[in-house]
Parts: sequence; structure tokens; C-alpha cells
Amino acid sequence: MRFLRIAACVLFVVGVGCGDNKKGGDVPVDGSPPGDDAPPIDGAVDASIDAPDIDAPPGVADGIAEARAAGDGTGLNLAIVGVTVTYIKPALGNLTNDPAGFTIQHDQQGPALFVSVDPATLSPALQVGDVVSFTITTMGTVGGQRRAQAIANLTRDAQGANVGALSQNLSTATDVVSAIDTYDSELVTITGTITQDFAASGSGFQRAAVDTAGITGDTNFQLRAPISLVDAIDMVNTCQFTATNVPMGRFNAQAQIGVFSTSDITLTSCPAPVVANAIALSSTSVRITFSRNVLASSVAADGSQFTFDNGLTATAATVNGRTVTVTTSAQAVGTNFTVTVANTVTDLQGSPVATPNTATFGGFVTPAVVRINELNANIGGGCDLIELRVVSGGSMTGYKLTERTGAVASGELSFTFPSFTVATNDIVVVHMGATSATCNPGGATAETASIIGEPSATHAGNFDTAFDFWSPDAGLTATDNVFTLFDAANAIMDAVFVSNDPAGALTAAATETAAATVGQANQWDPALAAYIDTVFRTNAVDDLDATGTAATGSSIQRLDNTDDNNVGDWTTGAGVASTFGLINIGQTPF
Repeated sequence: MRFLRIAACVLFVVGVGCGDNKKGGDVPVDGSPPGDDAPPIDGAVDASIDAPDIDAPPGVADGIAEARAAGDGTGLNLAIVGVTVTYIKPALGNLTNDPAGFTIQHDQQGPALFVSVDPATLSPALQVGDVVSFTITTMGTVGGQRRAQAIANLTRDAQGANVGALSQNLSTATDVVSAIDTYDSELVTITGTITQDFAASGSGFQRAAVDTAGITGDTNFQLRAPISLVDAIDMVNTCQFTATNVPMGRFNAQAQIGVFSTSDITLTSCPAPVVANAIALSSTSVRITFSRNVLASSVAADGSQFTFDNGLTATAATVNGRTVTVTTSAQAVGTNFTVTVANTVTDLQGSPVATPNTATFGGFVTPAVVRINELNANIGGGCDLIELRVVSGGSMTGYKLTERTGAVASGELSFTFPSFTVATNDIVVVHMGATSATCNPGGATAETASIIGEPSATHAGNFDTAFDFWSPDAGLTATDNVFTLFDAANAIMDAVFVSNDPAGALTAAATETAAATVGQANQWDPALAAYIDTVFRTNAVDDLDATGTAATGSSIQRLDNTDDNNVGDWTTGAGVASTFGLINIGQTPF
């Protein structure tokens, strides 16, 4: 249990304070965190001529506890005196839930407070280590977190305070989740292990449960970070981490370790990288994709760590995140090649490539140009359909069709096409419910060679005028959604935003994340960096849950042969009579 402050304690020197009181059962009140080599708090401060005595006795009238106890509202006059700015939070994602701001703290044991005011807009503009005083004029609560939402009369009393001396090491604390209200916004250092795959946590963020020496098996104990950071440093399940001097956050009952930059966190003991796949990008280049980001300095520029069979040779290699593009000698069309990667190639943590370290790919074939053409996410039994139309013939091998972010664990569609070649004007239909007797009574699989490879006479769900593919997905989400088609190089080829109610107030976080990816690739108009709630819905095609409940009913369709990447390309409302397997009314052959 957290300790109680003893206001009557007045004697205070380094190493002597209000007795042996602790919170979390493991952190001394008046010293550096256990295992921390930093000097005692007041020793660090005394090294700075201008810094005030931030290690004042607990209970000093800094005003944070009084502000946290105040009711929500405006027109307040709450004095905050001599507190230290411990962290500056950038604006990311949904600015209602995740605004720019800064955390303040006076004592190592807290309390602390998040001020949801962008420090760059203040005068003076604040930095970590500033010691400030101000008046809170508005308090609010978001997701259980108490926040100062407007301030006045800001003064900077000093600069350069050692915020590390205010940080608590909570790696062995057992009450972080149960006592999250008292830990909220305090500066912490935590070592632990990621125990879940990362999942959406508001627009632009992901989270995963963690274990520490003090807490195991509690899914409300989480590591939360921007998606870009999760991807950039390969934070994945089973990685061990140390988050250093970061704010302890909360979302209702969830205790969230908030990290926002590479300087906040260090990873160790992550899974070793393996080769995921390889694909020819041209007749003289192949892209090899790994399960983790590749350390650029571990890859030789001459490509000598990549060897091939069938006489193919490498002459150069360049790294981009999880991929390495290797320049090769001329690839023979129709020949399959196997690439083998040397174990001197490593991930960002220096772990060498493990098995599988090989992949097979076909010699380069011109890629097809394909568009999403028709869809229905409202068919009974989850037997939903998405139709693609081939604008220009070629290979669709490795193309991927997703809904939202394609998180299969969350029930989202992620379908990758096998080796497959199409011609201009071909139609491809992707069916949901591959394992459902209702959707797929004939047990159809995939037509890769002919549109009547599995005819409708024996496979009732198929269309004899289209290539039919079946996904085990149990049905598309018919509220708000983003359908995206990726080519074999994982570039967005086409996308469509759809909604059940353009006037709706809220949009799912996974939808917003997918929409941002599409917008930043200039594959939707307007091309925005974020589409939050009504911004998404007002720019999405209507009405995803009003279409027919059978494949023969109405559907959402492209209107003609053009592709302007916006709502104007599509029917709206309940749609029109479906034309799955055929070009739509208003379209002509290319």
C-alpha cells in the first residue's frame, strides 16, 4: 500500500526524513531508486546553482494534491508552486485523449499531475527540468486521469533540475495497478517483459500487457507507445524492456507505462529475426523481408551475405526497415530461385538471423494493376464479399487485401494471394467464411488457373465469371472500416473508406489507424495525416450496414472506370443491385 504523508514531520536532512515510510513497498521516500546510481535528490539539486530544493519534506505546499482533489470545472484558482517539469508529451493521435502536455512533480513519492497544455505554446516554452509555478484555471478527468486543462500566471523559477532523482523504480512494486490513481503521472523506471502481441490503444497508439518482478499475469499492467515507435524498434511479444524516466499513465483501470521516443526505452532478449519471404521487384532485384528490422550496418553493401541457386548472383544490398533489396544478375522468367541469408545479418539488438533463413521466389513477372470494385459487408452468416477488378494484367502473387489494420487476432481480414496471374478486365472475388457450411457448402478453395476451376455447379458460392478465393475470415466489420489492397512490395495499390453512419460521433481506433496509413500514402482524398471520428465518417462511403443481406442483394460499387480516390467514385446509401463477378453498371471494358 502507498504510504501516508506525515504533515507534522519537520526535521529533514539527506537520509533522514519521515522515518521508513515507503510506497509500493520497495522505494525509499528520500533517496534514489534502488539500483539507481544517481546521487540523492538534494545532492543532484545542490550541483545546480539555480535549482531550488526539490527534495523538500513531503507535504510541502506545492499544490498538486490540492489540484488533484479539486472538482472538474473552469474558473478555478489553484496555485502550483515550485514544481519540476518531469516529462514533455507530444501531441499524437486523438487530441482529446492524447493531447500535448507535460507532467509535474515535487517529491519523488508524488503526487504528480498531467497538464494537458502544449508547453510549446506557453511563455516561456517549457523544457524537462524546468522548475515552475502557475495557477490552474481548469481541471478535468479523461479516462480516469486527473488533468490540469488550462493554466495562467506561469513563471519559470529555475532550470536544469535532475528529474532522474524524482523517478521511482517500480520493477518490484506489487501495487502499480491496484494503486494506479496514486501513481498516475509520476516519473518511473520499470524493467519487465512484454507478454502480449501489441494491439490498438486509441488512434495512433498500441499497447501490450507486461510482467515485472512485482506483477505477473495482470492484463491491466501495460506498455503503451505510438505505433511508429513500436514498429521502429520492433517492440514485440517476449521482448524484455527497461523504460527509463517516463510518466506512469492510466486509462480507467489500466496502468500504462507511457513511452514516446527511442530514448525512453531499451529492448533486450527479443525473438531472433528470420526470413519471412522474398519477391522479385524487377528482373535484376529481389526484396527479402525479415520478421524484424535489420541493422543496416550488419549488411554488406556488395550483397555477399545473400546467395542464390540456379546461377543467380548478388552484386549489391540496401536496407530499409524489415526489408533488404538485393541487386542480382538477370532472373530467368518462370524460374524459381532460393535465397539464403548469412547469420552475420542481424536485427537492431544484434541478434543474428535464425532459421528459417531462406525463401523461394519466382523470376520477375510484370505486376498487375488492380482496384477494389464492389463490396458487401452485411451478408447474413458473415458470408461477405469483396470484388477486385484488373485494370492491367500481370502477376498478383503476394498481393494482400485487408480490412482495417489486418489484425487477424482481432477478427480483421488479412488475405494474401498465392502465385497467381491475371489479365486486363479479369474479376477477382474474395469470399469470407471459407470454413462455414453456410457460406461455402461445397468447400471451395482458390481458383488460380481458371475462372471455372471450381464451378458454381459444385461450389455454390462461386461465380463462374470470376476468379474465386476464400478467406477464413468470419465476416467483415459493418460499422466503420477501411479496405486496402497492397501489392507484392507492400505498397498501397487501392483503398476505400466506408461507414455505416457519416454523422456518427465515434470511429474505431483500428479504422483511424488504417485510414491514416492510406491518407499518408495519398490513396484517399482528402489526403490527411489523421482521420479522427467525424472527420473519417464524413469522408467515407455510406452505408456499410444498409446493403443487402444476401449476395444477390444490393452492394456498394464503383460508378465507372475512373479512380479519384474519394467518395465520388462510389455508390452511397444502400447501394444498387449487386453485380459480383461482372463489371458494374456504368463501367466499360478497359
